[in-house]
Amino acid sequence: MKRAPLALLLSLSCLAVSAGPITPTADTTASPPLSRQQAEDALLHAADGEVFALAAALPRMADQGLSLLAQARLAATQLDAAQAHRLVVSYLASGPHSPADRAVAWPIVADASFADGNYPQAADAARHWERALIEQNASADDRASALQMAVIAEQLAAAPRQHVDAYAPKVVTVTRDKVGLPRANAVINGKLQEAVLDTGANLSTVSLSTARRLGLRMLDGSASVGSASRQAVTSRIGIADHFAFAGLSLSHVAFLVLDDEQLKMPVPGGYQIDAILGFPVLRQLQRLEFTADGSLRPSRSDASASADGNLRMAGSDLYVNVMLDDMPVAMQLDSGGARSALSSRFASEHPSLVRGLKTKKEHVAGAGGSHINDSATWADVRVRIGDQQTVLPAISVTLSNAGSGKDTNLLGGDILQAFDHWTIDFQRMQFEVGKPLAKPATRPRAE
Repeated sequence: MKRAPLALLLSLSCLAVSAGPITPTADTTASPPLSRQQAEDALLHAADGEVFALAAALPRMADQGLSLLAQARLAATQLDAAQAHRLVVSYLASGPHSPADRAVAWPIVADASFADGNYPQAADAARHWERALIEQNASADDRASALQMAVIAEQLAAAPRQHVDAYAPKVVTVTRDKVGLPRANAVINGKLQEAVLDTGANLSTVSLSTARRLGLRMLDGSASVGSASRQAVTSRIGIADHFAFAGLSLSHVAFLVLDDEQLKMPVPGGYQIDAILGFPVLRQLQRLEFTADGSLRPSRSDASASADGNLRMAGSDLYVNVMLDDMPVAMQLDSGGARSALSSRFASEHPSLVRGLKTKKEHVAGAGGSHINDSATWADVRVRIGDQQTVLPAISVTLSNAGSGKDTNLLGGDILQAFDHWTIDFQRMQFEVGKPLAKPATRPRAE
């Protein structure tokens, strides 16, 4: 299983600047049991976003150990880190396990704990994961992923944990920049700072010069992990003692600090990102409604609601169950991405759909570099989320992924802005959209 280093897990790393299907849930009881290989594949693919398919596959898993791990992964997708940890520990205590088995188990705890802000537990799990990969003679890419998570989690574990000081939800104005990314103003250590709002960022992020201007406290140590096939990115952690946004007041907010050059994008005329507000901050708003008229309307979630909606998490990435031309597809919610896209796995699993589509070379650029992908254009795609539907003029389907980042299905701004609002409810794990706009908003594109 290939995973990008934590420092690169920003949805902005998939900012395109050029001009996998879910298993049906019906009749699973009549289907034959999955082979061990099929069950393992379902687990591995869930780590890369195929979370709804894993839920559909679970009743067909005959292997009790893999069933435990599947339940653990599904608990993690619903933000129940404690249950995910208990199930993995139960699995590991059931008997001796091979390095390959442990290399599947420990990332579940690492991902769930990191998303939950339990960095000591995330660091411990990542070190166990790293050792299992070494024993397994795994690839340099996979070892780099575990090592970088361990190093960053260890840095975060040494700092005070993020704390909610007060929350009185307040509407804020959201603007769109030259490439269509949503931006709003926050107050960090008493200083006003414009930031990109990005649910797909595992940590909030700032450039080095911005960290210095805002007076972030830099933690000791840094992580610079790469491999033969991926560029090493040096990352540090800075802590904001005080943070305020949309009526939310936090203390001890962690920011990934990258060199300014790593947050420059090769867009005509130049394009620089100074700050990104990521999942650990945005989650504390509980329920976020983004409106087409440029407002973010936060509110408290219904604490009595159960987590049974259409929204799930893999690592720190949110995935929505979306229907594309009546095909269910797990798509990563990428509020920091201008355009939606489909992965090379989607292309390989739908050859008849891709066959005959117009192809092109697509320049994909973002934090850490750029690369060229072969892609196809699927036109006039019906998109349904819940009971609302729109038609997307076109969506890019990756045919070959030359980059080092994740190859996943992305739900970006071109779909989100086709509705009069869209809402994330973290308590209910529900994603909703409002009524479709008469004319879906078009996104600015840099050619």
